[in-house]
Amino acid sequence: MRFLLVIAVLFNLVSCCHRGSNDEMSRFHEDGRIKPTIAIASMLDSTSFDASWSLSEEFTQGVMNLVASSGEVYVRSEQESPFTENPFSSDLSWMKREFHSEEFVAFLELVEHEFAPVKAKGITPQEASSNLNMAVRLRVVDLRSETPKIVLQEMIRDSYFVPKTLIPCDYSNNVWGTDQYRKSPMGIAHAQLVQEIAGRISDYILLAKSR
Repeated sequence: MRFLLVIAVLFNLVSCCHRGSNDEMSRFHEDGRIKPTIAIASMLDSTSFDASWSLSEEFTQGVMNLVASSGEVYVRSEQESPFTENPFSSDLSWMKREFHSEEFVAFLELVEHEFAPVKAKGITPQEASSNLNMAVRLRVVDLRSETPKIVLQEMIRDSYFVPKTLIPCDYSNNVWGTDQYRKSPMGIAHAQLVQEIAGRISDYILLAKSR
């Protein structure tokens, strides 16, 4: 029994070292250049949209994964939001203290997420198709110098048409993380928005890094 316990501990140590080595290697390009590093803070959700999972977690993980998968930027894994300050205010002084190990930090806020009926003559709201209207506030801050500097700030908006069907998607069962959700209108809409956000973050970090 003790022998098996020792083996299990050694296996865990080796696994952790292996993950750490892979994580460290991902910070470099193949030619040895160090990738720009970014922290992507957990998205703030200012909407009242009712979902059985966290939209903040879904969008944050999606953006982190896509930015990291580009291979051009190093993203800290499992980034938390340790701050209590408003990341969209004019005060940036606290950011270097909270994100001292990073060159850049990205902040996200979901400010709109609602299904709006598409108005059509002779069609009641209950019978109408809808648009999933979404808006995300994005701010990217450069932390490389003594004074933090905003390199990108914009509102990203998207609208996804959701046709009326006889059997509407039940998002209490088809939740985030399932194959059914990925194929659902909301899953597809979120994936498109995540792709746009991740692209904007990567492009502006590489642009700022080149200057």
